[in-house]
Amino acid sequence: MDHNLDDRRRGLKREIIKRISEAEFEPQIFFESGLPTDKAWNFNSVSEVMQRCQGAVILGFPRWEVQTNADALRITTEYNHYEGALALTLGIPTLVIAEQGTPDRGIFYSGGGQVITYMSPDASQQWLNDDYFKLRFNTWRKSVEGRFEVFFGYSSAAKATADSILNYLSNRLGVKVKEYGTGFQSGGTILEEIEKASQTCLCGVFLFTCDDPLANGKDQASPRDNVIFEAGYFMKAKGKERTLIIREEGAKMPADIGGNIYLSLKNRLDTSTIRDDLRYFLETRL
Repeated sequence: MDHNLDDRRRGLKREIIKRISEAEFEPQIFFESGLPTDKAWNFNSVSEVMQRCQGAVILGFPRWEVQTNADALRITTEYNHYEGALALTLGIPTLVIAEQGTPDRGIFYSGGGQVITYMSPDASQQWLNDDYFKLRFNTWRKSVEGRFEVFFGYSSAAKATADSILNYLSNRLGVKVKEYGTGFQSGGTILEEIEKASQTCLCGVFLFTCDDPLANGKDQASPRDNVIFEAGYFMKAKGKERTLIIREEGAKMPADIGGNIYLSLKNRLDTSTIRDDLRYFLETRL
């Protein structure tokens, strides 16, 4: 909230928010903008919002100043520490900015492995044009841009169906998707790439198709093992609520994840029947 800041700091904060917007990111600020505009700040709401963010900026302006024999200690709000810890726990790129004289504690602890971007206590908006700030900001921006909104898993046998869904996600909904054809780097293992995808994607969508006929004579087939594994990995890493399964009619649902809500695809040649539900899932997760 701005009412704790003087005019100079308030202007600096507004200019930082402007730089974030100019980088084509949408700032999420409690009581001000985005999803939490009308939300009360509490542990549940901040966790809910941050899980839908691709990056975080922790701006450590002092709430109190304590004069010591050596210098003034600038004590920031406790919200900085909680939100910063949550951002790092979620593994999202985090830019931490603080005034010189901020105690070396919590999210501002210099030995914690997180680079702190320091400004002078009397910094003006002109500081944002310094090479020092621009380097730190651009490094953070590139990390955020390297993330994805959705990981899409499917078998090569269902590529035509997958391409139809991928086209809808990318070209109709404008979603940034990571998948086998474009997102995996050569030289690594599949497990390494799936682990990386769970860290850089907000949610996962998995296509379970009738790939391997079952030997029991029933009119069912099993999805490919790798797609089942990837879906299970995402459920553990991101939670069931951020993992969506699209199940082709006749595809066996593994017992371990049978309780998970899924979209039923009756005809793999017609994905239009699931588009509304797919869009709703993404609108409530991204």
